Amino acid sequence: MLALALLLLQTILFITAPTQLAIDPCGCEDKPQVNTLAVVNGVKITKQELGSDVQNQITTLHNEVMRARDAELDLQINRYLVDSEAKRRGLTAQQFLKLEVIDKVSDPTQAEVEIFYKERKERMPGDFKNVKPKIISLIRAERETLAATKLALDLRAAANVKLLVQSVTPPANEADLNRVFAIVGSRKFTSRDIENGLSPLIFSVKQQVYNLRKNDLDLRINDMLLEQEAKRLNLTPEAVLMRAIRPKLPIITDQQAKAFFDQNKGKIQGDFQRVKLQIIQLLMSKEQEKLSKAFAEELRQNAAVQIYLTPPEPSIKPR
Repeated sequence: MLALALLLLQTILFITAPTQLAIDPCGCEDKPQVNTLAVVNGVKITKQELGSDVQNQITTLHNEVMRARDAELDLQINRYLVDSEAKRRGLTAQQFLKLEVIDKVSDPTQAEVEIFYKERKERMPGDFKNVKPKIISLIRAERETLAATKLALDLRAAANVKLLVQSVTPPANEADLNRVFAIVGSRKFTSRDIENGLSPLIFSVKQQVYNLRKNDLDLRINDMLLEQEAKRLNLTPEAVLMRAIRPKLPIITDQQAKAFFDQNKGKIQGDFQRVKLQIIQLLMSKEQEKLSKAFAEELRQNAAVQIYLTPPEPSIKPR
């Protein structure tokens, strides 16, 4: 429960923090940015040519960091206020939160738990007796959220909190790390504080963005090479692919299908005879995928492919 209260204080004002777009609102891209991700036999592939699904996923990840910057400033202000008030009372932060949040929250009554269960019975597997402890925890968590919200607002109201920006933006350069976003008493909260706090998240987002781009780029390189090979042979890409892999496709036997069924029977509905054809088709598609990848690699070895997309460097906190 105590850990939950700490978490609540960290995120309490996140839901109300405004987010405004800037020229580089995320600050998640390595600098200098590379727009050309690869060149395949002289043909460029740029970031803008990646699939819309990938672009949408990247935008979602960047938005996560943009929201997290405002939340991180609130987190650090709340943590400072809690530490300061706890110190004033001669308590640790955990003791203070237990006193002001945990101890002030009551357990739900039997009637409240029963009402909660009846209203959500269809979405809660198991009978009332089995899910009752979980329901009590959920109700307590909701009450702790409200108590932590009130505490955070009270501490902020009593303190001299000066917010100097409407939205926290990433630093444009090294000097920008000294920008002050908020002042509480004599404590200044700078861009450096925010970037240090968000360093693990930003690196994680960079890694996820790299993986998304790398996977989509590999597919686009393979498709481009296949299309170029098809044009050279005056065939369709599908015909080239089938000509390359069909002679190598193995025959999936009943024994192989049965072995797969036995290994996965816990996940398969129906007896073997009923699903045998589906299993054979599944195993065949896996073999086709292996051979397709091998053919794509063969095309790459005979092509001029330069890849400029690089993985992110491990995150180093600004000093």
